[in-house]
Amino acid sequence: MTQLTDISHWPDRVEALVAQIGEPLREGRVVLSCDSTQNMARAMGAGSLVVASRQVSGRGQRGNTWEDTGSEGLAFSLCLPKTSEPSRSIDIAAAIVAALESSAPSRLEVKHPNDVLLDGQKLAGVLIEQSGELAVIGIGINVHQVSWPDSLESRAISLLQAGIEMERIEVLECILPGVVAAWTG
Repeated sequence: MTQLTDISHWPDRVEALVAQIGEPLREGRVVLSCDSTQNMARAMGAGSLVVASRQVSGRGQRGNTWEDTGSEGLAFSLCLPKTSEPSRSIDIAAAIVAALESSAPSRLEVKHPNDVLLDGQKLAGVLIEQSGELAVIGIGINVHQVSWPDSLESRAISLLQAGIEMERIEVLECILPGVVAAWTG
């Protein structure tokens, strides 16, 4: 496994992933740190993907914050055409479960309306913000964390804690095609 903070190889891999998926994705950007991938993706416009090594002001549902996981988690957002389908957050969570299922058979589940649980604890969250003709879909996944703030200790889990060793970029490559298909499907 490479150093957790080394993302120097990510831009080429993200570019290849965007090309592989194709429309509606057109552009991918990798940043070392940002306030919110949601804000960056919205500013870039439709077809954009923003992946951050670190996100310092992430958002969750109902005005909650997404706890910053430093360089141990995966935070990314997509800006895509708006949809009127109310179940899309569940569809995206289900796509994450389907993509990771082979690594953790029968251990993953969707928690309504927007969470992915692993062994009953929160592994990932989905945030969808729609305005105008655009939707920004943000996803946060716990990948390498081994310790948590007291407020999350009994509720959160990472892939590494569950015995699943993947680089963060590998997690993105694994789940992004299904996430895009769930949105456009």
